Amino acid sequence: MKRSIFMLSLLGTVVLQAQELTTQDSISTIGLEGVNLIEKLPITVEKITKEKLQQKNLGQDVPTLLNNATSVLTSSDTGNGIGYSTLRIRGLSESQVNVTMNGIPLNNGESQGVFWVNMPDLASSTNSITIQRGVGSSSNGMAAFGASVNIETQKPSVKPYAEIASSWGSFNAQKYTVQAGTGKMLNNKLSIDGRFSKIDSKGYVDRANNDLLSYDVTALLELNSNTSFRFQNMFGREVTYQAWNGISKGDMAKDRKFNSAGAIYNKDWTEVIGYYDNEVDNYRQNHYYLTWNQNYGSDWKSNLTVHYTKGKGFYENYKQDAKLAKYNLPDFPISKTDLIRKKYLDNDFYGFNFELENRKLGDLELYLGASANQYDGDHYGHIQWMKDFNWTDTSFKFYNNNALKTQASAYVKALYKVGDFELYGDLQYRYVDYKTKYNANGENKSEAFRPFEDHFNFFNPKAGVNFKLASNQTIYAAYGISQREPLRKDYEGAAEKPKSEFLQDIELGYRLVGPLQLSANLYYMGYKDQLVQTGAMNDVGAYRRENAGKSYRTGIELDATYPLIENYLTVFGNLNWSKNINKDYLMMDENNNPYKKDTKTSYSPEIISSFGFEVKPMKTLAINLMNKYVGEQYLANTEPVDGKLDSYFVSDLLIRYTPNWFNLKKLELSLLINNIFDKEYISYGAYDGEPYYYPQAGINILGGVRIRL
Repeated sequence: MKRSIFMLSLLGTVVLQAQELTTQDSISTIGLEGVNLIEKLPITVEKITKEKLQQKNLGQDVPTLLNNATSVLTSSDTGNGIGYSTLRIRGLSESQVNVTMNGIPLNNGESQGVFWVNMPDLASSTNSITIQRGVGSSSNGMAAFGASVNIETQKPSVKPYAEIASSWGSFNAQKYTVQAGTGKMLNNKLSIDGRFSKIDSKGYVDRANNDLLSYDVTALLELNSNTSFRFQNMFGREVTYQAWNGISKGDMAKDRKFNSAGAIYNKDWTEVIGYYDNEVDNYRQNHYYLTWNQNYGSDWKSNLTVHYTKGKGFYENYKQDAKLAKYNLPDFPISKTDLIRKKYLDNDFYGFNFELENRKLGDLELYLGASANQYDGDHYGHIQWMKDFNWTDTSFKFYNNNALKTQASAYVKALYKVGDFELYGDLQYRYVDYKTKYNANGENKSEAFRPFEDHFNFFNPKAGVNFKLASNQTIYAAYGISQREPLRKDYEGAAEKPKSEFLQDIELGYRLVGPLQLSANLYYMGYKDQLVQTGAMNDVGAYRRENAGKSYRTGIELDATYPLIENYLTVFGNLNWSKNINKDYLMMDENNNPYKKDTKTSYSPEIISSFGFEVKPMKTLAINLMNKYVGEQYLANTEPVDGKLDSYFVSDLLIRYTPNWFNLKKLELSLLINNIFDKEYISYGAYDGEPYYYPQAGINILGGVRIRL
């Protein structure tokens, strides 16, 4: 009830205030600076345009489409980039990266991760993706602890259109997308765009099936040149056979596609005799956004977004010879049996964002923002079936708990021009209140969860300066602080209460714009109490973390593009060369005596590089070769000899043909050959006393056709 009142109050405020302001003088544009502002600040940033995304958009997830961006690492549980995929930047996982869509947080309130599989074919609705490396600029949602990813979805088309895109490929991969737009109608006031997508894949790893579906509807109502409203509803549904366990070293030697999920063993657990065919993850997520854009005159503009996201789903497991005491059944007639369980997550996320700006206060540009949101999530488990027992109690929950996380933040940014200098200041305050509890009869001492409560007040200042060496050359320097709270899993099973993390980031860079586009920067990120992955994981593939005392990440990043032969041959490449060190990390010698030493941070290779070329032998044909090199990386901070991933070098070939046939607005034929040299490589893993690996597919193809009417 409180949530309904909260949402209705905000909606009423939007409508009433908009009605009062529609008579103001006309101003040319309503949109705020947004992504364009980020590109000109003294921060390290890279923008991926819609055109670049669509070139490879043949069904793979957003992380895979970003694989060739600077300092980016990606991996896929299924091995072919469709389904559960992960993104890392400068070695930092998604739980340390602030991800927003049109300014609204996408990070889960508790895990702070981003589950891209819940938003199938998001790329088809995307206008651009901006990656900020380092602390960056203050934004809504969780604190950026090494990077931010800002997704800007496309606005409704001004003119009517229809588009069909389909692709097919290895592992029975299929993608079908239909998009259409009304163009401007009702006296040029209303425009509506819609998209529907269906994606299927068998996956490279055994039984790593994906059944994905999504739609996106966006409506823009422009009351006049001062006032507009935008409504967006994005829905995603995924049913995936679990592939998150990884593969042990022994199993890898026998079969690198082996998947232990759903495996049923003989009585002495020495042989797999079958698989449970519904070992799936099943989840639905529905996003609703209502945005009011307003011009007030004198270049004052604002943006207010009310948002609500509903997520609900479960994952299902066949548990062999399970101890019933672990399922809150200590007095059951039998103590062990085979059973099928479902673990549910039912959550609501809602709140608002408000932004106000003025870019023409003399030499000053001013940006202000405030946001508040709440995450309300129920976690509970059902027993679906028991072997040799007629289980009928569908209401019984063997655990049941709730998390309520409230966040509020406010920031002020200013950009002040003094001659050839631009001075930048950014002050952010962020409040977090995190409470968890057992629901009725929900306690289960066998589960890692125990109720906890924590509160945080964070002040995150940032400052920087741009200096124009010439009209097309800029050098910049920036310093920023970021602090953030632990994740839910950091509290679960922890010997002591986890601490919040603290980061100081220094960036020094150079930008050149012209035929040669070049950016180069040095960075130093110094951490205190950073929560780093130990390599161990829980029973759903989530990695455990612990405070690591002092640590740092420092390196150089280069990114360049140059038309070697204009209109015919373009070369491009990027490089991250870094050191990532845990200071005085606690180790144990062979006699279990503790000692400290500097160690390499897990999941952080020293070299990440992407480079290649695009050749256009004719105007309608483009051939693009992309190469990716990733250096070796440890799976644990203790630098285990058997817990290290080898370096790898992988090449992808993309061929695009855009003939002018049938008087279509656009016709594009694509062929993507992934891992063209059939390299066997492992992009991710875990270490829990022994290594577990996530192997990626060898050579595989995706072919597609896109028609715009």
